Amino acid sequence: MTRLIFSLILLLPFFTPLLAASDIVGDKFEEIAGRGLVIRTDPVGVKVFIDGAQRGLTPITFENLTAGEYHIRLSKDGFNDRSFNVTLFNTSRLVVSIEMKEPRGLVTVKLHRELSGEDRQSNLDSIPFKAEINSIALGENADTMQINLPAGFNTIRVRSFGWEDTSVTVLVNENEKNTIDIFMKRAVFKIGNLTQSRKRFNPLNSNNLGITEIRFEVTAAGFGTMKVFNKDGEEVFNTQLENFDTWNQRIKWNGRDLQDNPLPQGVYTILIEAYASNNETERHTLTLETEISYSLNIIPLSLESGISGLTFSPMPHTLPAGSFQLDASFLFGSFLLEQEKNYIGFPFNISMRIAPLKQLELVTIVNINPYINNQTGWGVTGSVKYNFFKNASPLTIALGTSYAWASKNGGYPLSPGGGVSFYIPFSLQLTNFNIVFSTAAFWRGPEGLIPDLLLSAGVLYNGSWLNAGISARYEFDFENIKKFKFLAGAEIRFFPSPSNLVYTIHGGVWTQEKNTGGYGGIKIGMIF
Repeated sequence: MTRLIFSLILLLPFFTPLLAASDIVGDKFEEIAGRGLVIRTDPVGVKVFIDGAQRGLTPITFENLTAGEYHIRLSKDGFNDRSFNVTLFNTSRLVVSIEMKEPRGLVTVKLHRELSGEDRQSNLDSIPFKAEINSIALGENADTMQINLPAGFNTIRVRSFGWEDTSVTVLVNENEKNTIDIFMKRAVFKIGNLTQSRKRFNPLNSNNLGITEIRFEVTAAGFGTMKVFNKDGEEVFNTQLENFDTWNQRIKWNGRDLQDNPLPQGVYTILIEAYASNNETERHTLTLETEISYSLNIIPLSLESGISGLTFSPMPHTLPAGSFQLDASFLFGSFLLEQEKNYIGFPFNISMRIAPLKQLELVTIVNINPYINNQTGWGVTGSVKYNFFKNASPLTIALGTSYAWASKNGGYPLSPGGGVSFYIPFSLQLTNFNIVFSTAAFWRGPEGLIPDLLLSAGVLYNGSWLNAGISARYEFDFENIKKFKFLAGAEIRFFPSPSNLVYTIHGGVWTQEKNTGGYGGIKIGMIF
């Protein structure tokens, strides 16, 4: 336990800035044990004058001031000076905390809507007016607001959907009331900045992994439709968009037709048609292309073994190019250390899985292993995997290699440990199930030329919002046939709509010679 506490103490410097970041609120004078004077301010870096002489910048401590009364003045550019007297005694230390104040003034902002004669005839002066002044939202149709601003020149920005953005610069005088008038012009209706979250997607992937989100911007109130056409120009999907009442518009399309049937693989054209509320005859359009590809099979997987798959069995599947998965994992259980004795620990790791190219995947893992009554260790793992077949193929084979380094007691308990390995994982898909098998050669270090043999297998179920699996791994040491290791576990991953977050619960058992143990854990991550 002593070593564990020491490890936590070593982490304190990383958290100290967070603890010290709290601001001083108000003024405080406090006597504590000791002698002298301590002056702290918010913000720091304030000049300190004692009896007219500058003595330094805050925070500052005076150890050798004699008992008596002193006049203190604090000064910093952009803030009002603060002055006060203190009395020091030989029997205590005075700690002074001061909040510096900026010179400020009040500005009354009055908004006016400029409307043309045509607008008035159309009764458009009743257009909803929800303004934001310097990011402070006003109520609907509100047109007056008081803002407390620092003295000096300030730029005031006003935004309201359906109106042109406006900004003015005003000189604010301390303790004086200022009034400015801002005239808002109605915005001309425009649409633009059309983008999508995925240029290629697979409608059979679950939830947000099987959609593309279309985004565009509008300047004023209106309405519109989204239409989708195949390569022959035939309309295969359309939907009415919600009335535009804000700048940013988002529409999700799941690659299906109006009867909710997945559309064939290929390139599709998305057409946005929009009309202004005050002009239903002038059509505004935007187009882009998107591709439906059933080879893009995005599956959140475990990264515990160093190569993505089940907990104890790598899988050949890779992410589509440009996709990634991030995980943070926490375990608790009984594990075997280098002294070949069971210890209670709670290892955790942060892992990343990314596909920079088609059918190629990289994995990086950093783990820390705190143990009760033993030394904390840490380690890193990196791996590369290439999938020889597309993920959509029933039979999939890959080749992978990994390298792991670990300090003393730093090997991640669910991975084979430190060393170099070569994997050949296989997978056979049967409807929603994948049957997985993997064989690997694992070199643990320069002291042994003969590699360990790792044999693993498992079954994974893929659902629309979860996947679940069981897996096992047998580690055979040819140089010491009695030093075998067997691990088995189960895992369930949830990825409910509409987010891209993945939640995992897993647990299992292990045995090595005469030692046995078990573990449980949770993870949270995201996949995109």
